[in-house]
This record gives sequence, C-alpha cells and structure tokens, in this order.
Amino acid sequence: MNRINFYNVDCIEFMKTKPDNYYDLAIVDPPYGINAPNMQMGSNPNRNEKGQYPGTSTAVKLKKGDSFHGRGKLKDRILNRMNTDWDCIPPSEEYFEQLFRVSKNQIIWGGNYFDLPPCRGFIIWNKNQPWENFSQAEFAWTSFNMPAKVFTFSNRGGTNEEKKIHPTQKDIELYKFCLKFATEGDKILDTHGGSMSSAIACDMKGFEMDICELDNNYFETAVNRFNSYKTEKEEILDLGFAKTKLSAQNPVLF
Repeated sequence: MNRINFYNVDCIEFMKTKPDNYYDLAIVDPPYGINAPNMQMGSNPNRNEKGQYPGTSTAVKLKKGDSFHGRGKLKDRILNRMNTDWDCIPPSEEYFEQLFRVSKNQIIWGGNYFDLPPCRGFIIWNKNQPWENFSQAEFAWTSFNMPAKVFTFSNRGGTNEEKKIHPTQKDIELYKFCLKFATEGDKILDTHGGSMSSAIACDMKGFEMDICELDNNYFETAVNRFNSYKTEKEEILDLGFAKTKLSAQNPVLF
C-alpha cells in the first residue's frame, strides 16, 4: 500500500466509505466561501445585501489592466489567473459531520469562517506580510486542548518561491508544522488537496495520508508536482549514496 494515496473524488462521498475515527488527524483547508476574486483587498470591507463586495474587485481591475497601486506586483497573482468559482460556496454541514466522524482530531484552516465549537488550541500563521491591504495572518481551528500556537513563516520566500499551481497554495513548511501535533504511525486525511503541499509534508515526515481533490485539472497538476518532488528526492538520495560510497573508498582527511 502506498504511504500517500491520492483520490480524484468528492471528499464527502469518500469520507462516507470510512468507519468512525478512521483517521488520527485531519488537516484540511476547505473553501472559505468568501468569493476571494471579488474581495477588495481591504479597500472596502462592507458587503452589500447579497453578501457581495461592492464595486469592481481588485482581481477584475488587474485582469483589465486598470490603474491600481501596486499592480505591477499583483497582476500575475495566481488568484487572478485561475478559476476560483469554487470559493463562492462554503462547505456544507454534511462535510463537517463527516469530517468529525472519520477523524479523531482536526486542524481546519479558515476556521474563523465556519460555525465551529470554541477552541483553545488554535493556530495562527503569521505570514510576515508587509502590505497592509493583504492578510497578515491566517487562523486555523483545532480540536487540541493546548495553548494557542503561532507559526511565523513568510508567504513570499522560502519554498514559496516555487511556481504556484493553486490559488490558495500553502507552503510545505506550514504543513510540516501542523504535523508536529501528530504522533508516529498516525493516519492523516486532507479533504481538499489543492497543490498537495500537505502530501509532500507527510511524505517528508513519514506519515500515511489519504488526500482528496475534486477538480480534475488541479488534481493532475498537483500529483505531477508530488511526483516531481519524489523524483528529485530519489535523485538526491542516489547522489548521496554515490558520495558515501566514494568517500568510503577514497576517504578525505581533514
């Protein structure tokens, strides 16, 4: 059995096939239902009676090439290039019912947007974001009875410098941090795989994971990303073995 198992399926239907408490930990980043492409990047926080942000969205302005402060930095954001219609609809009650049924513990990014029980051990991701009209941090609801945690990692550098393949792509390092709350041998679930950063983190840390992604294009692109990571990892391991073997035959004295 593969340690990381990918499923191009509806996550609710997938979870229905699993018994209660099948997973030790679910680390999920479901759609927040905030209609991200229509947000005003902080310039107009008030929605109209339909729940929409009034005026022309920043994403639309950038696509049209309208004059906008900082457009040179923002016009190529993946949020403005890819389909984000899925972000208009938040997860259903059935989604959360199944999630809490099949998993013993949960880390739910965007938990502030959902009707969830009070939690003590929430996680804040401090993004080191210098622009005030962008989110400075993100919130994750957790089921853990622990002191709240802050993870500080720039969303502009590190492994985030690689090409984005999903509008809400989170960094591998963030998921590695989340896995600190798992124990060896735990089975992990991710219901919205997106860019598969969580799968790469689980592979790095030696966890078994089931990961779902409904969108065919995102699924194919993200699995290719994971396979590229695995290929590179194998090449690095092979190179490391070659160096070790060479060193054993011709030791270098310091």
